[in-house]
Amino acid sequence: MEELSLKVPDMSCGHCVGAIQRAMEVLDGVTAVEASLDTKIVKIKSDRVLHIDEVLAAVAGAGYTPEVVR
Repeated sequence: MEELSLKVPDMSCGHCVGAIQRAMEVLDGVTAVEASLDTKIVKIKSDRVLHIDEVLAAVAGAGYTPEVVR
């Protein structure tokens, strides 16, 4: 299982969380998305290797500014 964490500084409400979760659900292999408004961190779990460019583009396409957490 692969896990990727993103910081999304402009995620500020439940609507934002829902929009980001919906954007992740369309990506192949994503099995879970957890988002924390307190930390602005989104954790994405997948049953395949995630392509970071694809994930970042999906979040940006939903209108947010993601940053990879290392």
